[in-house]
Amino acid sequence: MKVYYALWKGKENRFGEPLLYDYTFMVRFPNIVFVATDLKEAKKKIETINKKISKMDIFDLNRSKIQRIVTS
Repeated sequence: MKVYYALWKGKENRFGEPLLYDYTFMVRFPNIVFVATDLKEAKKKIETINKKISKMDIFDLNRSKIQRIVTS
C-alpha cells in the first residue's frame, strides 16, 4: 500500500489528480491523504470522491463530510 494525496481545486469544486505522498508536503484541509495499492486505484478513488462531491452543495462541504466520503 502507498500513501497518496490530492489537492482541492476550489474553482472546479473537485480534487485534482492523486500524487504520491512524500511526507515533505504539509497537507491541510481540504486537501486529502489516502491509501491505495497503485496509481490506478488512487485515480479510481479520486473519481469516486469527485462524483460524490459534485452532488453536494458547495456550502455543505466540511472536513468531517469529506473525510466520510474518503473513507467510505
